[in-house]
Amino acid sequence: MAATSELVHTEGDSNTTAARGRWDAGQDDPRIRGLLDRDAAAFMHQSLSSPCLSTIAKAEGIWIEDTAGRRFMDFHGNSVHHLGYGHPRLVAAIKRQLDELCFAPRRFTCEPAVELAERLAALAPGDLGKVLFTTGGSDAIEVALKIARAATGRFKTVSFWDAFHGAGFGAASVGGEATFRSHISGPMMTGTEHVAPWDGYRCPYGHDSLEASGLACANMIAYVLGREQDVAADARDAQSAAARFLEAGARSLRPAWHAADLRRNPNRPRQDRKILRPRT
Repeated sequence: MAATSELVHTEGDSNTTAARGRWDAGQDDPRIRGLLDRDAAAFMHQSLSSPCLSTIAKAEGIWIEDTAGRRFMDFHGNSVHHLGYGHPRLVAAIKRQLDELCFAPRRFTCEPAVELAERLAALAPGDLGKVLFTTGGSDAIEVALKIARAATGRFKTVSFWDAFHGAGFGAASVGGEATFRSHISGPMMTGTEHVAPWDGYRCPYGHDSLEASGLACANMIAYVLGREQDVAADARDAQSAAARFLEAGARSLRPAWHAADLRRNPNRPRQDRKILRPRT
């Protein structure tokens, strides 16, 4: 029986490298260490987020400043990497809205919410014309799973290994990161099928080119969809290489059929389900 490889991450308490040890030992300023200790005592432990790297007192643009006055260029950014910290237009808009209307229950409508919904609908492709606001990305996935089931009458999903869709139970189930699927997390939600993603560097299908890896991935998706007859939705991580293949890299392919067509016609004869071939 093959030995199970140890799950290793670069963040949180899984980072046991000498470099992380030296960094932690260097956080000896009482203005930093005191707050780090209070944080550890007050918050539940999160394997990828704690112990915290350091403290943060101020942030602007790409810079963060800790409680000891040290400034760092933030190469991570988390949820602010699109605009940077404290963008003046965003700060002004938030302050203005807080003064005018700080909160609106969904049972009442308001101009800012409708304006945003209309703008998003106008930017969405195809005939997508309605939106639903949620409290975060993981919640959005949970709601989307329910909508897909209600709209199709089916419950299965197809998504990529190594993709991240959120830390919620349903979102982690359709996601493919081992962090959120291992140990006490299982068993996960049923009906969440996965395929290996496209990768031109370390291809899980054993190929050494982008096109060959992409074709292998597309054919595996076709194989899975051909056997899982009640798939309600496919989940793609917009930041993953696999998604880039499906959304942009498809320009290098000439598909003989589409997954969406197969989902609409699940009883299509097997001999008519052709694999993807390179464009000539």
